[in-house]
Amino acid sequence: MPTNKIVLRTVEEFMSDYVPIYQPIYPLFLGAKSQQYAAETGRMDFRRVQTVGDIRAKHITPKDTEIRQIGIMEGKKPYKKYFLANQFTNSDFQDRQGLEEVVTQVLDEHQLQMDELFLFGEGTSNSTMINNGLFYSDDANYTLENSVAIASGDTRLYDLHAKVITTAEKARAVAGQKIIIFYGDSVLPLYNSLYNTAAKAFKTALQEVLGEGFRTLQMPTACTPSGANGWLVANLDQVKAHYTLLPQLLNQGQNEEKMYYWFNFAMGSTMLEVLAKNAVIRQPATLA
Repeated sequence: MPTNKIVLRTVEEFMSDYVPIYQPIYPLFLGAKSQQYAAETGRMDFRRVQTVGDIRAKHITPKDTEIRQIGIMEGKKPYKKYFLANQFTNSDFQDRQGLEEVVTQVLDEHQLQMDELFLFGEGTSNSTMINNGLFYSDDANYTLENSVAIASGDTRLYDLHAKVITTAEKARAVAGQKIIIFYGDSVLPLYNSLYNTAAKAFKTALQEVLGEGFRTLQMPTACTPSGANGWLVANLDQVKAHYTLLPQLLNQGQNEEKMYYWFNFAMGSTMLEVLAKNAVIRQPATLA
């Protein structure tokens, strides 16, 4: 009968030292405007009021007896709260070396899974996701552009640069810090390439033109839909992430009666609310 019991670090100690191998995107959106909710399943509806019609100020003359009223309409934004969990057990009769490495591997996979929930809402299109995400969204303020074609040959990088700037200028009309996320097996090699004539990195030249208020990065290939190419601009100050539980080692312990150690993992659903029109713009692209 085994007697060499292992001494487990507390959950807090482990999570404070944990550094994921997979670098997720979703933490970029967990800023001051993000909202965490109680870990309970269910559905929440957020009330949204929007103006309709002409809302520009009008000249007031001596003949006016009242000021023209602005029309509004009400809508709802649903957020479906649900959870995902699993458990790892290790018998007292099994080798207990490397248990923390197993826990780390599980958490790394859950970081990727959380990114998939944040981007796609467990859907495959704007109309099939469970919750609005960054890549797939049915939010009225979310802008999905028609696909654009990137030229071939020596002018390809210049054409890509011009089309990205077009999207950025549209996004620039909404105040706030912005990120441009490039994605796809065809676009990412261009994003990471050099101009032939100037021997200058594409991303460096792009950043110089974009200036302050913009930063660029690439979407991990592990969570990019097959065949999808393009870029999206997200305004971090004009979106709100709703979530319940971030990926974590929830608790752990030993069952002395059944003679095993156990580790419970959990994570919750998330939704991205777009607070202003064009705060998120996704631009699909095709390459000749």
